[in-house]
Amino acid sequence: MTLNFSTITKAILLVAALALPVNIFAGGTEAKTDIKKYIPEFHGTMRAFYQLSTTAGDSRFMVRNARLSAGGFVLPKVDYLLQVDFCDRGKIKLLDAYMRVSPAKGLQFYAGQMRVPFCVEATRAPHAYIFCDVGLVTVLGNLRSVGVKGSYKVPGSGLYMEGGVFNSTDMIDHNSWNSALTYGVKANYTAGGLKPEIGFMSRVPGGKGIGCRINQMDVSLSWRYGGFFVEGEYIWRHYCGPFSNSQAYSILADYAWPVRWAVANRMSVQSRFEGLTTATVGQYVDGVLPADINPRRRLTVGTTLRYDYGKAHFDYKINYEQYFYSHDVTNISLSDNSKLVVGAVMYF
Repeated sequence: MTLNFSTITKAILLVAALALPVNIFAGGTEAKTDIKKYIPEFHGTMRAFYQLSTTAGDSRFMVRNARLSAGGFVLPKVDYLLQVDFCDRGKIKLLDAYMRVSPAKGLQFYAGQMRVPFCVEATRAPHAYIFCDVGLVTVLGNLRSVGVKGSYKVPGSGLYMEGGVFNSTDMIDHNSWNSALTYGVKANYTAGGLKPEIGFMSRVPGGKGIGCRINQMDVSLSWRYGGFFVEGEYIWRHYCGPFSNSQAYSILADYAWPVRWAVANRMSVQSRFEGLTTATVGQYVDGVLPADINPRRRLTVGTTLRYDYGKAHFDYKINYEQYFYSHDVTNISLSDNSKLVVGAVMYF
């Protein structure tokens, strides 16, 4: 008997369809009573901006993010997450690809590619950003890599902890052997609207011989009351090499209130002041750690209109960013200078 490609494809789809309920019900009574738990969940985030440089007069349109994520359970205590950004400023990036096991209430173990636990601002998903641009503290605190981590939320309390071990190489490089590993831990406590958090991260960018070990501490405190939200975050970075310590900080405030408009049901105003001292990525160039991260301060003010509908929302954002540099800094890109930003953000 001769089988063409169409016949083979139909056969594969039929087997997959028949196998699905077998996998679902193989989990026992728990799976049988909660079939929806095994249906994958899909989410997406789109962020599109118009930016106008107030220093040069140049402008540009940009798709900053076009993220899609898929995740769900395959066994009663085993789930997964796959997240890809199909347009991160025009580039495709695999962000998250991990499996997670939940052996006990509040306890979880992860394996795969994920965010290293450190820095509050870096932990936020793009659809949850308060401003169009992410905070300057993420210059020191934003990192994804491949490894393992564990998390524990103490039942009946607001205490949460997580920590892990990861590759020192870039997240897109899974083949290189590591001469040094990356470590990250953090803990926070939620009591009413108050949430303090501390974190520590240690890494050698690229591994021994390529970079020096960088040790970082992060502290933050946020407070939410009604429509008010206030947050402060500080990162201290120490280099185990010939370079002075670096610091980054951020203080922001946001106030939101309900509206009854055709295009929005929530409005907010926000302001943020932040700073970053001279820093390096931590990799040697001719035996020297170059100062490749400019010191700067930034003041951002803006407003947001939001249309909430269940878990989905659509935002209209207008921000103005005023940068401040010392007179000895000359190699300033338009991306890191004063500008007006108008954006649209969609999450589903």
